Parts: sequence; C-alpha cells; structure tokens
Amino acid sequence: MDGFLGFSFCFGYSPIYHGKEQNMLIEKVLNNNVVITRDERNQEMIVMGKGLAFKKKVGDPIFDSCIDKKFQLTNDGLSQQFQELAQAIPLEYLEISCEIIEYTKEALQVQLNDSVYIALTDHLYTAIERHKMGIFVPNVLLYDIKQLFPKEYAIGKKNSEENLG
Repeated sequence: MDGFLGFSFCFGYSPIYHGKEQNMLIEKVLNNNVVITRDERNQEMIVMGKGLAFKKKVGDPIFDSCIDKKFQLTNDGLSQQFQELAQAIPLEYLEISCEIIEYTKEALQVQLNDSVYIALTDHLYTAIERHKMGIFVPNVLLYDIKQLFPKEYAIGKKNSEENLG
C-alpha cells in the first residue's frame, strides 16, 4: 500500500471468536465517536462509531458490534493527520467521505491512494463551511476537469447531489 493508511471497513460486522465477541481496549479517545485502539496483531488502528467513546476512557473495552468503520494505520504521518482531522471535523463528514470513496472505487474499478480519505474529508468540510458563511470560490479548472476526467466528474457530481443536496 505504498506505506499509507490501510483502510479496512466494518459495516455492522461483528466477528465472533470462540463463542464471544472480540473486544479491544481504548488507547486514546479522539472524540465521542472515534478512538485509537489495537487489533489482534497489536497493530494501531482508528475505529469509528456513533457514541463509541461516550463516557469512555483509556483502557475501557470497545466491542466490534459498536464499530462502524475501522482504519488500519500503517504510516505515522498520515495517521497523525487522520487523528487531527477526526478530532476537528464532525463524524458525518468522515462518513460521507468514506461513502463517496467506496462508491467511486466500485464505479471506476480502481484502487485509490489512501491519502484521499484525508484530502476529501478536509475538502468537503472546508467547502461546506465556506458555503454556510456565504463564501463562494469559483472553480477555474471546472471546464478542464469536465473535459479531461468525464467519468470522475460525473461520479463527483452524482455524489455531491446525493450526499449534499
């Protein structure tokens, strides 16, 4: 994976080991919905879920059934960026970004560099916040993007309309 974040997803998946649910211990709480933990191979990872860390502290267990998404960390630089982003941006933006990226990968039948999770989440958050403040930044490259990347543009437009209205 070129040393970037390796993303693996858990959508309502709860593995059972020897008749009981696997659990992990919280190493760091990033916010009420995001924590850092370790997997069964002692690899650091970020896990997300609505209210996952509400009233939790370091050392408390978290269960797979409470986790919506898992992000396996393999690059310290991107790991740090992702942690900062998860602390600063509401969970909904991370979730929308993940949905858009997964849809895009499937629609184009491509693998994307894992740094796209950070870049897209930051881009969406910034663009939406600007829009809320009435700040509109024209995209001077829009014509070129439509011409050079028609499939990607169509996917982006569809995702924007579906997820952002």
